Amino acid sequence: ERFLELLGEDVKPVTLTPQTLFDTVRMAPLRKTLRRAALIFAGRNPTDAEYAAAQGGGEAARATIRGLMTGPEFHEFLIRAANDRLLTDRDIGNIINTFGYFVDFTNENYRRRKAALESGTVRALRDHDEWWGSVQHGARRAPLELIAHVVENDRPYTETLTAGYIMANPWAAKAYGAPTDHFDDPEDIHEFKPSRILSYYRHGPGFEREYDPVVGADRVLSPGPLRTDYPHAGILNTKVFLQRYPTTATNRNRARSRWTYYHFLGLDIEKSASRTTDPVALADTNNPTLRNPACTVCHRIMDPVAGAFQNYGDEGLYKDQWPGLDSLDHFYKLAGEERSVRAESWEDREALSWSVFLGAGVQTLRVLYANDYYDPDTGDDGYIYLDRLRVRDARGGVLVSSEFEDLGPPMPPPGSDFGCGHEGYSPAGRHDHVWLFNGGVECAFFIDVEVPSDGVYDVEVVAWMSGRHELYGGDGFAKLSVAANAYREGDTWYRDMRTPGFAGEQAPNPDNSVQWLARRIVADKRFAEATVKFWWPAIMGSKVAEPPEDEGDADFEGLLLAANAQGTEVTRLANGFRRGFRGRAAYNLKDLLVEMVLSRWFRADAVEDDHPVRGVALRDAGARRLLTPEELDRKTAAITGLRWGWWPRISQAYRGPDSRLTDAYRLLYGGIDSDGVTERARDLTSVMAGVAKRHAVQVSCPVVMRELYLVPEGERRLFAGIDRQVTPGSELGALFEVEAGSRAEKETLSLSGPLTAGPKTVRLAFTNDYWDESTRISRDVHLDRLDVRSSAGRVVSSRELEHLPSGHCKDPNGDNFALWCEATAEVPIEIPATGSYSIEVVAWARHGGDELPRLS
Repeated sequence: ERFLELLGEDVKPVTLTPQTLFDTVRMAPLRKTLRRAALIFAGRNPTDAEYAAAQGGGEAARATIRGLMTGPEFHEFLIRAANDRLLTDRDIGNIINTFGYFVDFTNENYRRRKAALESGTVRALRDHDEWWGSVQHGARRAPLELIAHVVENDRPYTETLTAGYIMANPWAAKAYGAPTDHFDDPEDIHEFKPSRILSYYRHGPGFEREYDPVVGADRVLSPGPLRTDYPHAGILNTKVFLQRYPTTATNRNRARSRWTYYHFLGLDIEKSASRTTDPVALADTNNPTLRNPACTVCHRIMDPVAGAFQNYGDEGLYKDQWPGLDSLDHFYKLAGEERSVRAESWEDREALSWSVFLGAGVQTLRVLYANDYYDPDTGDDGYIYLDRLRVRDARGGVLVSSEFEDLGPPMPPPGSDFGCGHEGYSPAGRHDHVWLFNGGVECAFFIDVEVPSDGVYDVEVVAWMSGRHELYGGDGFAKLSVAANAYREGDTWYRDMRTPGFAGEQAPNPDNSVQWLARRIVADKRFAEATVKFWWPAIMGSKVAEPPEDEGDADFEGLLLAANAQGTEVTRLANGFRRGFRGRAAYNLKDLLVEMVLSRWFRADAVEDDHPVRGVALRDAGARRLLTPEELDRKTAAITGLRWGWWPRISQAYRGPDSRLTDAYRLLYGGIDSDGVTERARDLTSVMAGVAKRHAVQVSCPVVMRELYLVPEGERRLFAGIDRQVTPGSELGALFEVEAGSRAEKETLSLSGPLTAGPKTVRLAFTNDYWDESTRISRDVHLDRLDVRSSAGRVVSSRELEHLPSGHCKDPNGDNFALWCEATAEVPIEIPATGSYSIEVVAWARHGGDELPRLS
């Protein structure tokens, strides 16, 4: 700036903002924009009518682009684009299993497998496997087909989370126990309709399942009374979504929460706050996700939503733990450090001690008889006797002292046919203790303790047992455990985690907390913005830009500008999506996709200055982006009518037809498998370039064969008006039918066009020979004379063709030259000067068969 000032120039540096970023960017014409949109949405080029309709711009262009959003190609676009984000369409084995929760499926599998084994045929076993695959395909595609159903039927996009149904093909619908009479084709695994899960049974009293080792399958003998009205919540509780983002005893639905925020609220929790590496801050073992500020910065957002998924276990099954009341893992239910009770009499009773962290306030201690046994053959039963519990602070002061006989034996759950224990007496006959003959959580003691401050406290329990026994396992002693804030009967969520909820609200009903969560998400302002981000890569070819983290990056300013500018665009599109574009319905995804296609980020065609920051900021804008394998496959088919190595899969249960680009070479060309490879390549690599070259080489020959031999002239896409006898070196060419049937009827065939000066060769080829051995009827062509005339009609060269050299299938025949079978005669000529000429051939033919003889 100082240098320019000294020169006397009043020049100011260009300051770019999201509003001025596109000031020097030329937008692509509507014709080019429409072509790109047609390839993305419809897998084809636009028609002339579509080009004409969109040319005026405005609402006509919007209507034309929206008109592309129909048919199977648009359906596949929705499936592929949605899966690029959700990653649920992967080969992971079984979505629906035979554990007996889906009773109809379990028993149908048993019936089919038994019948196949009894028949002893390979075909029967293959039929069983195809049935199995058809069911799994229906379950695996459920969330993607739900998105497609909502979008294609112009339903509010919020229904992808709030739908009270599941999408299923006929096979999956039967597995769910749902009717299939509304399907157009009950045998088509690719037809999906709204359905419901009706034959889902939780496991509890009355449920009985049997494994048949001969058949190698389970069957449900009695489903019991726990048939479940499955609480459908759109994508969120489809089994494949829950299985794609599983939970564990330590994860506790946090992965489900993280990806729910990412996909449907646009928040990546892992990037929402900086992570400390301070070993002191991370050394906390006192439930850090609930108490440590270094952890709670993320977990206070994540954990309530994790709790909203409280009813879904590791495999995504609803309330899958016995007796059908919850999905809490058994490690948590039995949590607590165990101590061996070695004393075997009242006189030898012992004091067992635990160090337990207790937070300030009212805390609950659980005392649990952990390894109860009963031998029905011998009647041996293990007992444990409990006398007293005391809690002491670090200085030895007693916080609480409870006599178990005052508490009384625990009461079993209502409706249970067993008890837990009885009151016990000392040898002197005094009411002195409690003895337990049943253990487990159902017969645990829960004792409330008023705790003055956070800290480690000593818990002491005086106990003894009935006697050492091998059925206790291990060392043969009874085990007693003590835990703070542990599971108790009826809980559906972890007591040491935040209450299930969302954005400061608590879920009111634990049975349908995911449905409640879905309604809260779609009512959140961030849902619309997340939807824009969800579909942005499918249109633009890259994710929405994020602010750079390293200020030392040479491109920092440009990357930051890109993030800000794209953020502004996301907000604009989200506002229109939320309220409805131009007075149309709110939350209509087709309208959003139209606006994205007409946005400057999609239509940017060329930057007309060399501003370095602008160049970096617009690096991912506009028409130039790498096609996915699926898009390249569709584009090839649209242009040529061919797919590379297309082959229909042997079984209909797996995706349908494939080409090499979408199957064998999919990953090599930057595609994904939604499992080990989850990010598409956005830049061409040497391997991808090799695939592209192989694709071009191997497609080109079949394209020529198809165009010149397999399709009628009017249906050709690349070689219209070109005869297959014409080579790339030909200057003129045409194919004629010889109608003259005798020497007396001979006719003149004429070909006109420009020719350059010099020696030429006219090749005359007979292309459709015919011979009937029984009738000795033949088809052949007779050539008399060849004349070359100038544009003024003057003959510049003339040849009597009977003087041509003979050869296979061709001979002089008196005053003419005969082509007896498919052969070529070559006639040398001289063109005196470059210009327009006519080549005339006098010929006749013998007409055998049902075609006229053809001369090329």
